Amino acid sequence: MCKEVVEKAPEIKVSIDRLTVVAAYPSDRLDHDMREWLKKPFVQDISDGIQVVDDSNCYQDDFGNRHAYVAPEQVAFINSPRFLKDKIRIDFNPNHGLDSEGGQWVLQLIAKLQNKHFSRCDIAFDIFNEPTAQDYQVYRFGTGKQIIMGPDGKMQTTYYGSMKSGQQIRQYNKKLEQQARHGKLVNVDSWWRVELQLRGNKIADYPSLVRKMLEEFYIPEYKSLKNPSQQAMVYSMMHEPTIYASGSENTRARWRKLLRETPKDNRLSVAMAKKFVEDFQRLEYELQSIMNRFDVVADEDDTINL
Repeated sequence: MCKEVVEKAPEIKVSIDRLTVVAAYPSDRLDHDMREWLKKPFVQDISDGIQVVDDSNCYQDDFGNRHAYVAPEQVAFINSPRFLKDKIRIDFNPNHGLDSEGGQWVLQLIAKLQNKHFSRCDIAFDIFNEPTAQDYQVYRFGTGKQIIMGPDGKMQTTYYGSMKSGQQIRQYNKKLEQQARHGKLVNVDSWWRVELQLRGNKIADYPSLVRKMLEEFYIPEYKSLKNPSQQAMVYSMMHEPTIYASGSENTRARWRKLLRETPKDNRLSVAMAKKFVEDFQRLEYELQSIMNRFDVVADEDDTINL
Protein backbone atom coordinates (compact mmCIF):
# COMPACT_ATOMS: atom_id res chain seq x y z
CA MET A 1 0.00 0.00 0.00
CA CYS A 2 1.31 3.42 -0.94
CA LYS A 3 1.90 5.75 1.96
CA GLU A 4 -0.28 8.85 1.74
CA VAL A 5 1.66 12.09 1.44
CA VAL A 6 0.21 14.79 3.68
CA GLU A 7 0.89 18.33 2.48
CA LYS A 8 1.65 20.89 5.16
CA ALA A 9 -0.86 23.71 5.55
CA PRO A 10 0.17 27.15 4.25
CA GLU A 11 1.26 29.59 6.93
CA ILE A 12 2.20 33.29 6.87
CA LYS A 13 4.22 35.17 9.47
CA VAL A 14 5.00 38.88 9.52
CA SER A 15 7.77 40.47 11.56
CA ILE A 16 10.20 43.33 11.89
CA ASP A 17 13.22 41.56 10.48
CA ARG A 18 15.91 44.23 10.67
CA LEU A 19 16.45 47.63 12.25
CA THR A 20 19.35 50.01 11.78
CA VAL A 21 20.15 52.64 14.41
CA VAL A 22 22.51 55.54 13.66
CA ALA A 23 23.85 57.64 16.53
CA ALA A 24 26.53 60.18 17.43
CA TYR A 25 29.95 58.67 18.17
CA PRO A 26 33.34 60.39 17.72
CA SER A 27 35.22 58.57 14.95
CA ASP A 28 38.57 58.39 16.78
CA ARG A 29 36.90 56.99 19.87
CA LEU A 30 34.92 54.49 17.79
CA ASP A 31 38.09 53.12 16.15
CA HIS A 32 39.59 52.58 19.60
CA ASP A 33 36.42 51.06 21.08
CA MET A 34 35.91 48.64 18.18
CA ARG A 35 39.41 47.25 18.75
CA GLU A 36 38.50 46.76 22.41
CA TRP A 37 35.16 45.14 21.53
CA LEU A 38 36.98 42.59 19.35
CA LYS A 39 38.39 41.13 22.56
CA LYS A 40 34.91 39.92 23.51
CA PRO A 41 34.22 36.26 22.61
CA PHE A 42 31.05 37.11 20.69
CA VAL A 43 32.56 39.90 18.53
CA GLN A 44 34.31 39.21 15.21
CA ASP A 45 36.07 41.34 12.59
CA ILE A 46 34.17 41.42 9.28
CA SER A 47 34.36 43.52 6.10
CA ASP A 48 34.33 47.23 7.04
CA GLY A 49 33.11 46.72 10.60
CA ILE A 50 32.51 44.13 13.28
CA GLN A 51 29.76 41.60 13.89
CA VAL A 52 28.22 40.27 17.08
CA VAL A 53 27.38 36.56 16.85
CA ASP A 54 25.25 33.99 18.65
CA ASP A 55 26.49 30.40 18.78
CA SER A 56 23.27 28.85 20.15
CA ASN A 57 22.24 27.61 16.68
CA CYS A 58 25.58 26.17 15.65
CA TYR A 59 24.20 22.63 16.05
CA GLN A 60 20.50 23.14 15.29
CA ASP A 61 18.21 25.12 13.00
CA ASP A 62 15.39 27.48 13.99
CA PHE A 63 13.02 24.50 14.23
CA GLY A 64 15.21 22.64 16.72
CA ASN A 65 16.53 20.03 14.27
CA ARG A 66 20.06 18.89 15.13
CA HIS A 67 22.84 18.97 12.54
CA ALA A 68 26.62 19.16 12.19
CA TYR A 69 28.41 22.30 13.33
CA VAL A 70 27.93 25.53 11.36
CA ALA A 71 29.34 28.99 12.01
CA PRO A 72 27.59 31.24 14.57
CA GLU A 73 24.76 33.46 13.33
CA GLN A 74 25.08 37.22 13.15
CA VAL A 75 23.14 39.13 15.81
CA ALA A 76 24.31 42.62 14.81
CA PHE A 77 26.66 44.44 12.47
CA ILE A 78 28.43 47.58 13.71
CA ASN A 79 30.48 50.08 11.73
CA SER A 80 31.06 53.74 10.97
CA PRO A 81 28.95 54.96 7.98
CA ARG A 82 31.27 55.88 5.11
CA PHE A 83 29.86 59.33 4.43
CA LEU A 84 28.78 60.37 7.92
CA LYS A 85 31.47 61.70 10.26
CA ASP A 86 31.35 60.91 13.96
CA LYS A 87 28.53 58.39 13.65
CA ILE A 88 28.02 54.74 14.58
CA ARG A 89 25.61 52.41 12.81
CA ILE A 90 24.18 49.27 14.41
CA ASP A 91 22.20 46.89 12.23
CA PHE A 92 20.30 44.16 14.12
CA ASN A 93 17.28 41.86 14.15
CA PRO A 94 15.02 42.78 17.10
CA ASN A 95 13.55 39.24 17.16
CA HIS A 96 16.61 37.07 16.77
CA GLY A 97 19.64 36.51 18.99
CA LEU A 98 19.12 39.37 21.42
CA ASP A 99 18.69 36.97 24.34
CA SER A 100 22.25 35.75 23.83
CA GLU A 101 25.23 37.23 25.67
CA GLY A 102 26.19 39.21 22.58
CA GLY A 103 22.62 40.35 22.01
CA GLN A 104 22.33 41.69 25.55
CA TRP A 105 25.60 43.55 25.06
CA VAL A 106 24.24 45.13 21.84
CA LEU A 107 21.11 46.32 23.67
CA GLN A 108 23.23 47.86 26.41
CA LEU A 109 25.36 49.62 23.80
CA ILE A 110 22.29 51.07 22.04
CA ALA A 111 20.94 52.29 25.38
CA LYS A 112 24.12 54.31 25.99
CA LEU A 113 24.17 56.02 22.57
CA GLN A 114 23.20 59.67 22.18
CA ASN A 115 21.15 61.40 19.44
CA LYS A 116 20.07 58.14 17.83
CA HIS A 117 17.46 57.39 15.19
CA PHE A 118 16.31 54.62 12.87
CA SER A 119 17.81 54.76 9.39
CA ARG A 120 16.34 51.44 8.18
CA CYS A 121 13.48 49.10 9.03
CA ASP A 122 12.64 45.81 7.27
CA ILE A 123 9.11 44.37 7.37
CA ALA A 124 9.25 40.68 6.42
CA PHE A 125 6.55 38.24 5.34
CA ASP A 126 7.52 34.57 5.69
CA ILE A 127 5.34 32.32 3.54
CA PHE A 128 5.49 28.62 4.42
CA ASN A 129 4.20 25.70 2.36
CA GLU A 130 2.77 27.90 -0.42
CA PRO A 131 4.92 27.23 -3.52
CA THR A 132 2.87 29.61 -5.70
CA ALA A 133 4.68 32.42 -3.83
CA GLN A 134 7.53 32.06 -6.33
CA ASP A 135 5.15 32.97 -9.18
CA TYR A 136 4.01 36.24 -7.62
CA GLN A 137 5.76 39.45 -8.62
CA VAL A 138 5.57 43.12 -7.69
CA TYR A 139 4.28 45.03 -10.72
CA ARG A 140 5.51 48.58 -10.18
CA PHE A 141 6.36 50.36 -13.41
CA GLY A 142 9.22 52.83 -13.25
CA THR A 143 10.97 50.71 -10.62
CA GLY A 144 14.02 48.66 -11.55
CA LYS A 145 13.96 44.90 -11.10
CA GLN A 146 16.90 42.51 -10.75
CA ILE A 147 16.31 38.75 -10.90
CA ILE A 148 18.83 36.16 -9.73
CA MET A 149 18.26 32.67 -11.11
CA GLY A 150 19.40 29.38 -9.60
CA PRO A 151 21.18 26.50 -11.37
CA ASP A 152 17.76 24.98 -12.13
CA GLY A 153 16.72 28.10 -14.05
CA LYS A 154 14.19 29.11 -11.41
CA MET A 155 14.06 32.45 -9.65
CA GLN A 156 15.88 32.49 -6.32
CA THR A 157 15.88 36.22 -5.53
CA THR A 158 14.24 39.29 -7.04
CA TYR A 159 15.07 42.86 -6.06
CA TYR A 160 12.58 45.63 -6.81
CA GLY A 161 14.06 49.10 -6.59
CA SER A 162 17.51 50.39 -5.72
CA MET A 163 19.34 49.79 -2.43
CA LYS A 164 20.02 53.54 -2.25
CA SER A 165 16.35 54.47 -2.57
CA GLY A 166 13.94 55.07 0.30
CA GLN A 167 12.40 51.66 -0.18
CA GLN A 168 13.35 48.36 -1.76
CA ILE A 169 11.49 45.06 -1.97
CA ARG A 170 13.27 41.71 -1.87
CA GLN A 171 11.59 38.39 -2.66
CA TYR A 172 13.65 35.24 -2.19
CA ASN A 173 13.69 31.52 -1.47
CA LYS A 174 14.32 31.46 2.28
CA LYS A 175 14.31 27.66 2.37
CA LEU A 176 17.33 27.49 0.05
CA GLU A 177 19.14 30.08 2.17
CA GLN A 178 18.50 28.12 5.35
CA GLN A 179 19.39 24.79 3.72
CA ALA A 180 22.72 26.24 2.67
CA ARG A 181 23.41 26.98 6.33
CA HIS A 182 21.71 24.17 8.25
CA GLY A 183 21.22 21.36 5.72
CA LYS A 184 17.85 19.78 4.98
CA LEU A 185 14.80 21.47 6.53
CA VAL A 186 12.19 18.82 7.28
CA ASN A 187 9.55 21.13 8.72
CA VAL A 188 8.60 23.04 5.56
CA ASP A 189 7.82 22.11 1.97
CA SER A 190 8.56 25.64 0.78
CA TRP A 191 9.57 28.89 2.46
CA TRP A 192 9.54 32.22 0.63
CA ARG A 193 10.22 35.61 2.13
CA VAL A 194 9.04 39.03 0.91
CA GLU A 195 10.81 41.95 2.60
CA LEU A 196 10.00 45.63 2.40
CA GLN A 197 13.18 47.56 3.27
CA LEU A 198 12.52 51.17 4.30
CA ARG A 199 15.01 53.96 4.95
CA GLY A 200 14.91 57.45 6.39
CA ASN A 201 11.51 59.10 6.78
CA LYS A 202 9.86 56.24 4.83
CA ILE A 203 9.95 54.20 8.07
CA ALA A 204 7.12 56.23 9.60
CA ASP A 205 4.94 55.44 6.57
CA TYR A 206 5.42 51.68 6.76
CA PRO A 207 1.69 50.74 7.13
CA SER A 208 0.68 52.48 3.89
CA LEU A 209 3.81 51.28 2.06
CA VAL A 210 3.16 47.66 3.05
CA ARG A 211 -0.42 48.02 1.84
CA LYS A 212 0.75 49.46 -1.50
CA MET A 213 3.31 46.67 -1.95
CA LEU A 214 0.64 44.00 -1.41
CA GLU A 215 -1.72 45.67 -3.88
CA GLU A 216 1.00 45.34 -6.53
CA PHE A 217 1.94 41.73 -5.63
CA TYR A 218 0.02 39.27 -7.80
CA ILE A 219 0.04 36.83 -10.74
CA PRO A 220 -1.53 38.16 -13.98
CA GLU A 221 -3.92 35.54 -15.36
CA TYR A 222 -2.89 36.18 -18.94
CA LYS A 223 -4.49 32.97 -20.24
CA SER A 224 -7.92 34.39 -19.41
CA LEU A 225 -7.46 36.98 -22.17
CA LYS A 226 -9.15 35.98 -25.41
CA ASN A 227 -6.73 37.77 -27.75
CA PRO A 228 -3.50 35.73 -28.28
CA SER A 229 -1.47 38.89 -28.97
CA GLN A 230 -2.63 40.36 -25.67
CA GLN A 231 -1.69 37.12 -23.92
CA ALA A 232 1.78 37.44 -25.44
CA MET A 233 2.10 41.06 -24.30
CA VAL A 234 1.25 40.24 -20.68
CA TYR A 235 3.42 37.12 -20.73
CA SER A 236 6.41 39.15 -21.93
CA MET A 237 5.89 41.69 -19.13
CA MET A 238 5.91 38.78 -16.68
CA HIS A 239 8.96 36.97 -18.04
CA GLU A 240 10.86 39.30 -20.40
CA PRO A 241 10.55 42.88 -19.03
CA THR A 242 13.29 44.07 -21.41
CA ILE A 243 10.78 43.77 -24.26
CA TYR A 244 8.47 46.21 -22.49
CA ALA A 245 11.37 48.55 -21.74
CA SER A 246 12.38 48.68 -25.41
CA GLY A 247 8.96 49.88 -26.59
CA SER A 248 7.93 53.47 -27.31
CA GLU A 249 6.12 55.47 -24.64
CA ASN A 250 2.79 54.93 -26.39
CA THR A 251 3.45 51.19 -26.58
CA ARG A 252 4.41 51.00 -22.91
CA ALA A 253 1.31 52.98 -21.92
CA ARG A 254 -0.89 50.57 -23.88
CA TRP A 255 0.78 47.56 -22.28
CA ARG A 256 0.44 49.04 -18.79
CA LYS A 257 -3.27 49.61 -19.38
CA LEU A 258 -3.64 46.03 -20.58
CA LEU A 259 -1.88 44.67 -17.48
CA ARG A 260 -4.10 46.73 -15.17
CA GLU A 261 -7.18 45.29 -16.87
CA THR A 262 -5.94 41.68 -16.86
CA PRO A 263 -7.59 39.48 -14.20
CA LYS A 264 -5.25 38.81 -11.28
CA ASP A 265 -4.58 35.97 -8.90
CA ASN A 266 -4.01 37.84 -5.64
CA ARG A 267 -5.15 35.24 -3.13
CA LEU A 268 -1.73 35.12 -1.48
CA SER A 269 -1.36 38.91 -1.18
CA VAL A 270 -4.88 39.12 0.29
CA ALA A 271 -3.87 36.52 2.89
CA MET A 272 -0.67 38.49 3.59
CA ALA A 273 -2.67 41.70 4.02
CA LYS A 274 -5.04 39.95 6.43
CA LYS A 275 -2.10 38.70 8.49
CA PHE A 276 -0.54 42.18 8.50
CA VAL A 277 -3.76 43.69 9.84
CA GLU A 278 -4.01 40.97 12.50
CA ASP A 279 -0.42 41.56 13.66
CA PHE A 280 -0.29 45.33 13.20
CA GLN A 281 -0.71 46.18 16.88
CA ARG A 282 2.11 43.77 17.79
CA LEU A 283 4.43 45.30 15.18
CA GLU A 284 3.58 48.81 16.39
CA TYR A 285 4.26 47.75 19.96
CA GLU A 286 7.65 46.28 19.00
CA LEU A 287 8.70 49.48 17.23
CA GLN A 288 7.37 51.79 19.91
CA SER A 289 8.88 49.76 22.74
CA ILE A 290 12.31 49.93 21.09
CA MET A 291 11.97 53.67 20.48
CA ASN A 292 10.77 54.32 24.02
CA ARG A 293 13.29 52.01 25.66
CA PHE A 294 16.28 53.51 23.89
CA ASP A 295 14.96 57.01 23.10
CA VAL A 296 15.22 56.39 19.34
CA VAL A 297 13.70 58.80 16.79
CA ALA A 298 12.05 57.29 13.72
CA ASP A 299 11.71 60.11 11.22
CA GLU A 300 15.17 61.58 10.46
CA ASP A 301 16.37 61.30 6.88
CA ASP A 302 20.14 61.14 6.74
CA THR A 303 21.54 59.93 3.44
CA ILE A 304 23.65 56.84 3.97
CA ASN A 305 25.20 54.74 1.23
CA LEU A 306 24.71 51.15 2.37
